[in-house]
Amino acid sequence: MVTVILLFLLVLWHYRKRMVYNPYDEKLSHSSYYEASFAGRKMCTEEIYRILQETAGYKRLLRNCRLGEDGEEEAEVLLIHESGVYVVSSGDLEGVIQGSTTGRYWTQSFREGWLFPCRNYFYNPFLYNKRSLDVIQWTCRDMPKLPCYSMAVFGNRGRLETAGYMGDNRWALPLRALSGTVAEIMRHNRKFLLPAQVELIYERLMGRTAGI
Repeated sequence: MVTVILLFLLVLWHYRKRMVYNPYDEKLSHSSYYEASFAGRKMCTEEIYRILQETAGYKRLLRNCRLGEDGEEEAEVLLIHESGVYVVSSGDLEGVIQGSTTGRYWTQSFREGWLFPCRNYFYNPFLYNKRSLDVIQWTCRDMPKLPCYSMAVFGNRGRLETAGYMGDNRWALPLRALSGTVAEIMRHNRKFLLPAQVELIYERLMGRTAGI
């Protein structure tokens, strides 16, 4: 009897170990232990890029832009617009997505409860964006009032529980809301940058870019 109980507990522990995967790694967040271990990160960068291409006004648009001395800070999508600078991170994840602006990790949940939960963790997208924004603000430190916006955009595979304006020029958005939100920001903010200034910021960032 004791052997049967021990075997049951061993199987239960092994199952929970596989289903509850918490890598504490900013690069990984997927629907199973196998995917988190062996698959690439799922994003919707191309869709975001196409949407931002259609925005009105003078702009420069970059994707997968590596900033910093060693190219260690990556902006998945970077929009330099006459209304300011937008740094956008993307994810196309299943399940229910939620988190806060301050916590180090966000959660991706499939089932709740104590017995067979399935909850994965991924690095806070706003902290991910902040590293690129810090580089941009340092590079443009002679423009102390430069408006900078941080956006975490998620595709249609899951449901974003934490959505909307999150304070301090930060938004968490489903992909379908990106176009309207950006248009609203641009409507309510004056043209802060002249075309020549947009080009200046672009040239400065290109000078720091390790690869695009």
